[in-house]
Amino acid sequence: MDAPARSSGPADVGPVPGSRPESVRGAVPGSALDPLGSAPARFGREARHPLAGRRRVADMVASIALLVVLTLEALAAGWGIKLMSLAFVSCAAPGNTCNVGLGDSVVTVGPILIALVLVASIVVCILRLVRRRLAWPVVLVGMAAVVAVFFAALLLIESSVTHGI
Repeated sequence: MDAPARSSGPADVGPVPGSRPESVRGAVPGSALDPLGSAPARFGREARHPLAGRRRVADMVASIALLVVLTLEALAAGWGIKLMSLAFVSCAAPGNTCNVGLGDSVVTVGPILIALVLVASIVVCILRLVRRRLAWPVVLVGMAAVVAVFFAALLLIESSVTHGI
């Protein structure tokens, strides 16, 4: 069997990146390959539609401001749930009954749930900001979730203490 013939020159190599074809002498560099500039971006950038200009800045500012408000709201709700443990002071009064197990678990688990909602909202918001997607609605959902956890804890604490006389 005969071996295939080998080429001794650079003719088989193909075009060298960054070089221009000889037929387009005098053209602006890079315009010969893509005269309209419509080729996909190089260096691993994806073709995505980022928020443009002012909308991007407004989303960033709104998201950061709402994250600050969410953090303050979560701190207030967590301390509020801890202070709900004071409802069990009235358990010593005659005629009052308390479900101490339910109350203790609500006072313990409530702030942990609020912290989880806060951390999840911050992480998802930052990921959406990095990916250049609208992020402030995520913070609003986090704020609503903190309020829901607080009122659920309030209802459970109130149901665990019954006033007699």
